[in-house]
Amino acid sequence: MRFSSPSNYLKHTDIPEDHDTVVTIASYAEEEIGQGEQKKKKWVVYFEEMTLGLVLNKTNGTAICKALNTDEMDEWTGHKIGLWVKDDVEFQGDIVSAIRVRVKVPKG
Repeated sequence: MRFSSPSNYLKHTDIPEDHDTVVTIASYAEEEIGQGEQKKKKWVVYFEEMTLGLVLNKTNGTAICKALNTDEMDEWTGHKIGLWVKDDVEFQGDIVSAIRVRVKVPKG
């Protein structure tokens, strides 16, 4: 078993790596993320199917806008998106796994 500290936000280990996770956008909020000097306000999207929120970076925020054909966040609620794990994301000089949003809206 791996050590992990509790979080209010989704990590790549929270969703399956072998298939997309389809979720329905329930709400969003601007929240302070990080600690100390690293603390920043970021948008967080919450889903009907899970309690943890997805902190939006530019890539995932843009992908949701493309998938739903709108950058009006008020129009996102009630719509389904697909989340998947990308294993080769560069982050602070490292190659890591990260959650990504499918630009194509899932069927169903």
